[in-house]
Amino acid sequence: MTWKRWRSPIYMLGSLAVAGCVQTSRVRDDVTPTHLAQKQTAVALMRLGSASPACTHVAVLLGQRQGEGYRRGQVIKVINEKSLNDVAVAEVELEPGEHHVIGYACSHGRTVTTVMDKADLATYRTSYAAFTVQAGEIVNVGYLHFGATRVGRSTFGRPLRVDVSVTDWPLNELDRFKAKRPTLFAQMTTRLMVVTDRRPHAPTDDECVRMRELLAQGKLQTLAPQCAAPASAPALTGKPRST
Repeated sequence: MTWKRWRSPIYMLGSLAVAGCVQTSRVRDDVTPTHLAQKQTAVALMRLGSASPACTHVAVLLGQRQGEGYRRGQVIKVINEKSLNDVAVAEVELEPGEHHVIGYACSHGRTVTTVMDKADLATYRTSYAAFTVQAGEIVNVGYLHFGATRVGRSTFGRPLRVDVSVTDWPLNELDRFKAKRPTLFAQMTTRLMVVTDRRPHAPTDDECVRMRELLAQGKLQTLAPQCAAPASAPALTGKPRST
């Protein structure tokens, strides 16, 4: 997982590129569920939270599953997240299916900070949150709260801890969005993103069977604790009591 900073007159750099003249991600004003269903697309509405009080502009990289990783998709962005006049909601038209948050960036001044877990040129290893949309839907996927901190000490660089949560939009922001985007508000339904569980997963029963086979063949030396056979119940001794 990487955490990078750049200094540049461009607001967002690298794989989350946002030029200074670009505006908050928006869909057409006249979009309707019927029109989306005909095109076999959907719209997702995401409130992008600021990872730091210093952040001014924020962006998220979306992706879709590809094998064990995630394929790079669209970038959505909010320009001037602190504005009291505009809404810090990114709008994006997507293909139906499952979509993942695989990168985050924020800029303050001339500095841009990004967090992502890149595998190669267009593939990423980590999903931070996920949501699903169906053709014809306009879905409010919630308020993305994203934080990242360096922890501990290491000769090879301090590890990065990422904290992600998803909540409903605050009431005042719902009201502001209704006033600014009345057509979208009237047609949207809310279905919050699910934060991805990034903890190591326990092996499945099938994986345990395979690990025991490899252990017997000398290809593994130890079994995962979850695959160890349960202890046998103690044998009963003595004669049964008569009733």
